[in-house]
Amino acid sequence: MDRPDDQTPALLSGPGNVFYFVTDLAAATAWYSARLGAEPVTRASQLAMFDLPGCTLTLHEADEFNQPGPAGTVPYWTVPDVDATVAQWREHGASPHRGPKTIMTGERLCQLLDPFGNLFGVRQPPGQQQ
Repeated sequence: MDRPDDQTPALLSGPGNVFYFVTDLAAATAWYSARLGAEPVTRASQLAMFDLPGCTLTLHEADEFNQPGPAGTVPYWTVPDVDATVAQWREHGASPHRGPKTIMTGERLCQLLDPFGNLFGVRQPPGQQQ
């Protein structure tokens, strides 16, 4: 494949910021604060930002450009125990979308929908099965 000026492409690193679009920012902020055990580090009229290890999670009010929903992109967050996380988050309104299951790499994965219609994934690295 030809690249402009035959330059080596930049390598992607981990996500720096993942946005979830919500119709009720106050409710979504409260829900994620409770699930993450942290308050947002930044609040504005249209968004709330949480600092997580290696990434920022931003809740943003839905608008004419972006709406909540599982439209094909799934951020996966690493957790120590997928099944325990899924059980806890289900108690608070998340619903399973796909999984949980262990895949060929040994990772345990599950996709969930938050109560605001956004799709997110949780992953447990291989060898960390409880």
